[in-house]
Amino acid sequence: MAAADAKSNLTATDEELLQYYRDMLLIRRFEERAGQLYGMGHIGGFCHLYIGQEAVVVGMEAVKQDGDQ
Repeated sequence: MAAADAKSNLTATDEELLQYYRDMLLIRRFEERAGQLYGMGHIGGFCHLYIGQEAVVVGMEAVKQDGDQ
């Protein structure tokens, strides 16, 4: 089925949408700070940042159901 043809029965309230935004912002701020600390040498090893992908995890968490892995 083409993406344009897909129908969704999922809805979100204004409060849920605002919470999704807050969650994405929290993730972004955490990642920015982790990047700063890594750059300063306070985090050792390899630091792979997730900046720009916040909506992926927030969206997946929003639609997952009990039993999903």
